[in-house]
Amino acid sequence: MQTTVVVGGGCSGALTAIHVSGPADRVVLVDPAPADTLGRGAAYRTTDPTHLLNSRAAAMSALADTPDDFVDWCREQGLPIGPADFAPRAVFGDYLHDRLRGADFEHARGVAIRLDAGRERLSVVLRGGQTVAADRVVLALGHGAPAGPLSITSAVRTHPYYVGNPWTPGALDRVPGDVPVLLIGTGLTALDVAMSLSNRGRRAPLHAVSRRGLLPQPHLETQPKATGTFAHDGADARGLLRAVRRYAATEADWRCAVDTLRPQIDRLWRQLSVDARRRFLQHVAAYWEVHRHRMAPTVAARVAALRDSGALRTHAAAIHSIRRGERGFVVTLRFKDKDVSWPVGAIVNCTGPGGAATSTLGRALLDDGLARRDPTGTGLDVDGHGRLVGRDGEPSDRIFAIGPTRRGAWWETTAVPEIRSQAAALARVPVPA
Repeated sequence: MQTTVVVGGGCSGALTAIHVSGPADRVVLVDPAPADTLGRGAAYRTTDPTHLLNSRAAAMSALADTPDDFVDWCREQGLPIGPADFAPRAVFGDYLHDRLRGADFEHARGVAIRLDAGRERLSVVLRGGQTVAADRVVLALGHGAPAGPLSITSAVRTHPYYVGNPWTPGALDRVPGDVPVLLIGTGLTALDVAMSLSNRGRRAPLHAVSRRGLLPQPHLETQPKATGTFAHDGADARGLLRAVRRYAATEADWRCAVDTLRPQIDRLWRQLSVDARRRFLQHVAAYWEVHRHRMAPTVAARVAALRDSGALRTHAAAIHSIRRGERGFVVTLRFKDKDVSWPVGAIVNCTGPGGAATSTLGRALLDDGLARRDPTGTGLDVDGHGRLVGRDGEPSDRIFAIGPTRRGAWWETTAVPEIRSQAAALARVPVPA
């Protein structure tokens, strides 16, 4: 019997274990979380009912060969969630956990800190010195902890009213309700935090700040179907952007174009030159993200109401500096034409998740030469099959990455449909003897 060790017990790890487990294979899931929380990860561990999926339930099956599985599970639980609905993320977390419990795997509770990859031996080394022997390792590291801006000094980071990671359980409990709060970021994380804090009867505004001040776009209540197809070949980012704009203009709504592009994103990404990828990341990625990762209609309505009332205020500005003040912090924002300073009582870092390369295991893989950064420097490098590429430029036949761990070398790799497909593909790859 061959052993696959999956490092990470969140969504990516759960989907991997669900697909690769079977009577002929031993699967070990390495994660420090208690067994009753496996499968949820940071995104689906939330208990706030206003935190909804940003995809319709029909797209969220954990099983590659059973597309209606999530919707059917909701029906079995007596939940009024249909294919076109945006379910609470906590419900999806319960579903993933339930499906994972039905898989045949062992749980090794601990933190993986490095891989021991000798010529005859492969094992996962845990903090404390324990090891888990493997024939194959799948890195399902998920999203890394948020990386704060350079303006976050140690004096700010250690302040009791600075929240470095809003997904840490109970982190928002220490944010006072009677002082202005700075949210660093205007993406989906910032909107989640804004809704959670506004649910607590706030008496002071929330200020969400990002360089461009872009908010995620909303889903439509009813999504029209695309009528055309998209095809493009080329290594230039500008040419790709022009082709996308031309195609979007032929559809009834731009969302049709984005959804049609989605299955082709990794092909388009890999055919771009490295310089074109870097230009995309610098100039285009922020705009793509707010159109690709959209808000559920009810979330969009809630955010609009918060903005209309002044409870949530968004700003397009760079954070020039943050210093501790008498009752919190003094933040200086750099707008296009001037710098503005104002006091805030608390700060929540909503910049979004970090990458796998910055994790303890990711750094160890780089140091040991088992991994290298992808050409853009975003994350770990993998080949077209998800095999980890080492310092020598050769892909490993024993170490794989899945989900957000592939980000950088792949682009469309963070959502359930893509991770589910990756897990199903991994299940078809024979474990090395």
